[in-house]
Amino acid sequence: MRPDRRTFLRVLGAGSIGATTGLFSGGAAAATVITMRGGGDDIWGTADAFHYHYTALSGDFDVAVQNTGIDNVESWTKAGPMVRESLDPDSKNVMVRRRPNGEASMQYRPEDGAETDSVGGTSADWLRLTRHGDTIETYRSTDGETWTSINTLGADDISLGDSVYVGLAVTSHLSGTLATATFQNLSGVDPDRNRDIGDVDAAGSVENTTGVPLVSTGDVTGLAPNSATLTGDLGDLGGADSADCYFEYREVPTASWKATDATELTSSGAFNVEADDLTRRRYYEVRAVADTADGDTARGAVSTFSTPNPSNGEVPAHAGPDSASQFGPSDGFADAAPWLDDDTPVIVITEPTRRQLEKAVTVDGERLVVFETSGTVDLGVRDLPIPYDKCYIAGQTAPSPGVTLVKGRVNVAASDCVLQHVRVRLGDAGIDEPTEDWALDTVNTADETENNVIDHVSASWSVDECLSVGYETADTTVSNCLVAEALDDSVHPKGEHGYGSLIGNDAKNVAMLGNVWAFNTDRHPRLKEGTESVVVNNVMYDFEDGTWLDPDTEASIVGNAYLQPNSEKANVFAEDGVDTAVAYLEDNVTDDDDVAMVDDDVTVVDERPLWPDGLAAMPSDRTFEHNLENVGARPADRTATDERILEHVELGASYLVDSQKRVGGYPDLPVNSHDLNVPNGGTRPWLRSWSRRVETPRR
Repeated sequence: MRPDRRTFLRVLGAGSIGATTGLFSGGAAAATVITMRGGGDDIWGTADAFHYHYTALSGDFDVAVQNTGIDNVESWTKAGPMVRESLDPDSKNVMVRRRPNGEASMQYRPEDGAETDSVGGTSADWLRLTRHGDTIETYRSTDGETWTSINTLGADDISLGDSVYVGLAVTSHLSGTLATATFQNLSGVDPDRNRDIGDVDAAGSVENTTGVPLVSTGDVTGLAPNSATLTGDLGDLGGADSADCYFEYREVPTASWKATDATELTSSGAFNVEADDLTRRRYYEVRAVADTADGDTARGAVSTFSTPNPSNGEVPAHAGPDSASQFGPSDGFADAAPWLDDDTPVIVITEPTRRQLEKAVTVDGERLVVFETSGTVDLGVRDLPIPYDKCYIAGQTAPSPGVTLVKGRVNVAASDCVLQHVRVRLGDAGIDEPTEDWALDTVNTADETENNVIDHVSASWSVDECLSVGYETADTTVSNCLVAEALDDSVHPKGEHGYGSLIGNDAKNVAMLGNVWAFNTDRHPRLKEGTESVVVNNVMYDFEDGTWLDPDTEASIVGNAYLQPNSEKANVFAEDGVDTAVAYLEDNVTDDDDVAMVDDDVTVVDERPLWPDGLAAMPSDRTFEHNLENVGARPADRTATDERILEHVELGASYLVDSQKRVGGYPDLPVNSHDLNVPNGGTRPWLRSWSRRVETPRR
């Protein structure tokens, strides 16, 4: 009987601290695979939470490793070599990190407890970290031979003591969930222990194996609308006589893998297979697989590719129907998805699950997300970030009654994105005690993003603001949205916090067009310091504080209806003594003559300080009726929650909500399905036709 050729060098369990000296001499062998599992919120900010496989070193070092795989738990799951001065969570450190999208970069914390900074971001799987005296250098490579510098840090950037800890780090970016990362070809360090650093909620582990087969996923070549050539490389048979080599592939975001025919190899080398059952304009995931003759299976890292459009479609001469609303997605400062064309890959959501939607939005590439299903998507008391640029979520393509996301925030953390025709309802998610962890907006754009559009979105039941725009953003449009029923006395640690919208400091060129804010207390919207905004033809209903201007703001406020104010404060105001809040006001109305339209602390000017090209405002006497007909995810196909809110506005109701339980609780929408036929040509007119179907008012 053949002995087991696999040698398990280390299995240190569940975040324990352990030592295994004498197993290495000069670094792990090429056929050794290091498998790490780590949890934690992140290696970032002022303190870290992750799993660390390390040793103590003094003096210079030169560490290199190949990261052969990392779970896509979150877009900011990361793994790679690290040096840190201590094992405290807030220790100064330097890391060369790799993310699930294959991007390699470096990050560092210059002092204990300081904020972390980062540099670079280019696809690579080999990572290198060196120290020579007071100089730390970081590198990336695609072959382990030719190295490209990421960044160099000197003593003025970070000053590490002579004795440090050096090794490999993994964080899932989701406390309580483990991410698996695999490494091979480690050199320059012999890690001899591992432990969790910081608050991880799920204990990590390290496993080293040698004598196992190794296979890698190569480039995809010969791309055609319905076929592609998949390539791989068998690097090591692991002592077996032969291996059947093949590929597993699947269309994003489906869960099940298909397998190609296998090629038998008796020695290491390249192999390829043609997949000929693909669909045009789709993203696919692929991984190479080797099944050895003595029963072992090795899988390469997952890579992603897209199939092209056959480009034989006729592009319609017309752009498609206009929005039923006065305001289209490109009527503000943002240019709605200028990258979208007939070659943009399409991702089809076929079931209302977080797994499918998260898979779609975390593809790193331009993508149009469409829906063949309706229903309620439970986000599982977690954020749903959109981490990569050029994502168009087209909720208008869903069958009736559309899609509603619950128990999570939608965070547009990228640029050039469109979020359209969906409902998002955060709620308290069953959380009983105040906590900063759930003090969230329902929908927002992240700081430093640009050219984003949020159009025809229903955003409600926030714990912080219902719908906000990030700090230092540029060219953001929020149009035709229903922003309502922010939870007032809920689980925010500051107490009562039923707020509508906040426009973050130094946000430039923000357009708020044709929205309805209702049944919130404050921030309709709040224009923070240094912002430049237009607030046009919105309804602010049943509120205490209307439009609030901070210092150094500029705003054009035109055609709005401030209805049923609940305080004597002016509808447009600044704090006492502010003299740098500048606003142009025209044709705004209120139904309470005892409340001034603007207070004396706002500097009113005679000309608009900013205005989108071509934007046409409506007369204010049309604003109320127009907006109630046109706001929300699907004006022609409203759910009970949106109908109830807007009926209460029409009836003149006044109330606040402390929990979604008080107004019927989270919805459970029917799951209906239909087939979509995305045309070869005319993608934009096709999307506009779907929009018009769900926008045409019923009222």
